[in-house]
Amino acid sequence: MVEGLVVLEVNFDSKDNVTDSLFYKTIRMARQVRRRSWVVQVLVVSDDPAFLDAFARWSLRGRLLVWQTRLVVVTRLPKHDLQALLARHWTLAMMNALVLNLAEEAADGEQARGNLYVHLPYSAHGEKMVRLGHWTGQEGVTLLAGASLFPQKYWDFHGAPVNVTALPFAPYWSVEEGEGAAGGAPPLSSYSGTDFLMLRTIAEALNFSVSVLPTADWGEVTQRVEERISFMAPIIYAVLPGRLEQYDYTYAYEYASPAFCMTKPVLRPQWQSLYYPLSDLVWLSALAVLFIMPPTFSMMGRMDGRGMGGNTGVAFAVVGTLLGQNLNQLHSHSNAARLLLGAWLIFAFILGTAYRGNLTAALTLPKYPPRPETLQELVQAVKRVTMPSYGAQFRDFYKQSDSEVFRALARIMDIVPSAQEGLQQASENRQAHIQARRFLELVVAEEFTRADGSTRLYFGRESVFPGLSAWPIPHDAPYKARLDRCIMAVKEAGLYEKWSRDLMEKARKEGRERQQRILQERRKQNGQADAKQDSEKAPEPSGNSPKALTIVHLQGPLMLAALGLGAASVTFLGEVAAARWLRSRDPSRHVIR
Repeated sequence: MVEGLVVLEVNFDSKDNVTDSLFYKTIRMARQVRRRSWVVQVLVVSDDPAFLDAFARWSLRGRLLVWQTRLVVVTRLPKHDLQALLARHWTLAMMNALVLNLAEEAADGEQARGNLYVHLPYSAHGEKMVRLGHWTGQEGVTLLAGASLFPQKYWDFHGAPVNVTALPFAPYWSVEEGEGAAGGAPPLSSYSGTDFLMLRTIAEALNFSVSVLPTADWGEVTQRVEERISFMAPIIYAVLPGRLEQYDYTYAYEYASPAFCMTKPVLRPQWQSLYYPLSDLVWLSALAVLFIMPPTFSMMGRMDGRGMGGNTGVAFAVVGTLLGQNLNQLHSHSNAARLLLGAWLIFAFILGTAYRGNLTAALTLPKYPPRPETLQELVQAVKRVTMPSYGAQFRDFYKQSDSEVFRALARIMDIVPSAQEGLQQASENRQAHIQARRFLELVVAEEFTRADGSTRLYFGRESVFPGLSAWPIPHDAPYKARLDRCIMAVKEAGLYEKWSRDLMEKARKEGRERQQRILQERRKQNGQADAKQDSEKAPEPSGNSPKALTIVHLQGPLMLAALGLGAASVTFLGEVAAARWLRSRDPSRHVIR
C-alpha cells in the first residue's frame, strides 16, 4: 500500500466454503478506504466469471460503491458472456461502472488492445451494452465520436417504465379503481395526491413512465425497495434511525411531524354558573357590606327619630335595594343618612351591573374545560393512544428515547388497523390517535365533519416530535442525486404546498356536501324529527347565527328556582301543619292567614 493507492488481493476459489467470509472482509476493508477519501476509483482485474459474479454481489451487499465511485473492470471474457454479466448485476449495470475487455491477446510485436464497454439501463433503444472506444498500451484510451468515459445514466430514462411501490395514504397518495378494459382485463387505477403529483412531475422531467407494483402492506412497500425491485417508494416516510439501516432516503422535503387528535372537551351542566361572574374576594366583600349596611341604616334612623325601614325591617329593604327593588322604605331627612343611602345605591348599581354583564358573558360564552395541547399534557391526561400498523416502529423509537415523556407515550400506545378506527375510538372515549397531521386532517374532513362544517375532534397545538420525511430508496441508489434535485425544485417552487391546499379544500367541500346529502335523505325518510335531533347533537353551530342557551348554561338558575320552589313548598306545608295543630289544641282559636 502506497499513498493514495490500496491493493487488495483475493485468492478466489468458487468451491471454497470460506470464500464468502473472505469477500466480506475484503469488501468491508475497501469500503472503509472509500469512506475516508473524497474521490475513489476501484479497479478490479479478473478473467474468472465466478469471481466477477461474487464481486458484484458482495460489493452491493457491502455497500462498496456509490455513484461518485468509479469502477473499472479489466477482464478477457468473450463479448456475449460479458454482456450477460453486465445485465445480470446491479453493480455493473446501474452503478458508475466501466469494463475494459482484453478478449484478444496481442501477437508478438503488437501492442495490447482492448475495447471499452458500459451498460446503459436506459437508452433510446432500450437496455443495452454500448462500446465507448478502445485502449492500447501506447495511445491509451481513444473514444468514439460523441462518447464519454463514465457517462451519466440517469439524465434521461427515454420513456422506460420505473417500478415504484406505494399504498393509499391520503392526501399524499390516493387510488381510485376504474373500469376494466375490454376482454376481462383487471380494472384500471387512477392515482392522485401530493406525492403522486410530485412523482408525475419528476417523471416528466426525467422522461420515464410510472409502474406501480402491487403490494399487500407497508412492510412489503419498503421490502421491494430494499430488494431493488422498486426504485423508490414515492410516499412520505418519517426518517427514523432504525429505518436507515434498511434503506436510504431522498431529499427530506416535508416536516410531516406526527400529530395527535382527540375529542374536544364538552361543557357539562354546572350549578355554579350563577357564582362564576364574580371572584371569591368580590363575593366576600359584597357579603361583608351587606351585613354592615342594615345596622348602619338602623342606627341612622334612630338618630333621626324615624326608625328607618318601617315595619318590614331594614335588612329586607337593603337586600331589596341590592336586587333592584323600590326605595320607598329607605328614606331619611338626615343629610348623613342621605349620603349613606347614596353611597349604597351607587354600590348596588355598580355591583348589579357588573354581575349581570359577566353573567350574560359567562352564559353565552362559557369557559370550556382545559384540553391537552402538548405531548406532556397528553400523556398525563389520557390512558391510551393509538397508531396504525406502522406505529410499532415509532413505539420502539420512543422506548429507546432518553425523554421520560416519550417513554411514557410508548407505554400507553396501542396499534389499531386504520386511522378511521383510531379516530372513532378517540371520538367516543378519552383517548387520542397519532398520525401525520395532513392525513388526519383529511380523514377528519371527509368522515368526521358535520354538514355545518363543525367537528367534535381537534388537533393538538404541539406535534409529537419534529420529524423530517422523505421517500425511501435503496442504499447508495445511483439516481439519488437526480431525484433529489427534482424534488428540491418542486418544493422550492411552492407546488407541493399548493397541491396540498387544493386537495384539502376539495376534501372539505366533498365532506360537507356528503353530510348535507345524508341529512336531506334523513329528512325525507323520517321527517323533521331526525333533523331536529341532529341539530340538537351539534354543540357548535357555525356561522354568525345566535346560539341558543341550553341546560348546560342555565342549570344554575333552574336549580335555584327549583330550590326556592321546594323551600316555599316545605314552608307552606309546615305552616298548614302548624295551624292544624293549634286548632286541635284550642278549637276556639282562629288562625288568620
